[in-house]
Amino acid sequence: MKEKHSLFWHITIFVLFIFWATVFASQEKAIIENPEKPLNKNAGRVIQLKEVIRVKDEEGKFYFSGPWDIVVARDGSFFIHEPNKIYKFDANGKFVKNFYKKGEGPGELNQNLTEIIVREDNIILASSNMYKIIRLDMRGNLIEDIRPEWKFSTVVGYYNGKYFLTQYERKSLGKKISEIREENLRLVVASDEREITPTPYIFPVTVSINVWGRGISSASISRFQRVDEDQRYVYLFHTPEYLVKLLDLEKIEVIRSFRRKYDRVKRIPLKESKIPLLMPKFHNDIYRLAIHKNNLWVITSTVDKEKGILVDVFNREGKYLDNFYLPLRNIKRNDHLYAPMAVYKDFLYVIEIGEDELISVAKYEIHDEGSSSS
Repeated sequence: MKEKHSLFWHITIFVLFIFWATVFASQEKAIIENPEKPLNKNAGRVIQLKEVIRVKDEEGKFYFSGPWDIVVARDGSFFIHEPNKIYKFDANGKFVKNFYKKGEGPGELNQNLTEIIVREDNIILASSNMYKIIRLDMRGNLIEDIRPEWKFSTVVGYYNGKYFLTQYERKSLGKKISEIREENLRLVVASDEREITPTPYIFPVTVSINVWGRGISSASISRFQRVDEDQRYVYLFHTPEYLVKLLDLEKIEVIRSFRRKYDRVKRIPLKESKIPLLMPKFHNDIYRLAIHKNNLWVITSTVDKEKGILVDVFNREGKYLDNFYLPLRNIKRNDHLYAPMAVYKDFLYVIEIGEDELISVAKYEIHDEGSSSS
């Protein structure tokens, strides 16, 4: 019976894959091309940020060692994500608790926490190192703990009881030479811990393959980053070049892809190290994504010493409306951008490193009189 059940599932998955591939081929939408300049005549301005909260280390409670991300919940509380920490703070910046539990049991992780997704009434924690997904309520109580039979690279979303994930489809190394190349991430859908259904959507990412002596290693160049418009719709980017996609989790379809003409930012060559590392000539065009009201903020890699970091604004139809500078300082580490940030209502949350090298979290009120509703 088990063999028949397995055969049925494999046939079903194959039929669904062929169906989706046919639909994908017939309905794939062209990329929306935008000009270099946006519609707003006030574009290029520097907006004002008024600091309302700054959170610093509190001895005996918490300390920041190297946050990866900051995520804001619907009630204004926010979470700071580090590899082995997930600090929750209330809307006033008061420390609540560390949601990370180390161990092998339910709700626990013994390797790096690689992702956190804060939803309307629950939180998803995931580790692509140990292939485990945990769902908690907003107080940190365990809802679900999954150690699936399938492997995953990233969690794209959770909708209608299904997890939307990516899986690597790695190429063979072939000749052992150092190179920069693309690897494919395929979007898959999981409704239980045993079976996954592949979709026709592939998100290529760029990696650096480095060979020295008898050793070989790989390092990610492009980032795969996503942000929810709501639980159904997810914006994401995955290429070093400027390109944003809007994924509909109900239809399981990329309904929109868009970009604009962008002057790429050159890297400063790194000093030679014992282990060689091939790097591209340019930084990734997009640093982060954020939702502000009904529009998408595309935080770029363009940094002006006087003005700050350049942010592009698009509407949901992929039209380039506006751009401005966030007057943030100390947002670079060795020529790499480091300013994990999130937007909620008219507030910007940013992780910053001061001149004393101490890390803090700032909440700014956004004042922008030159915005356009075009």
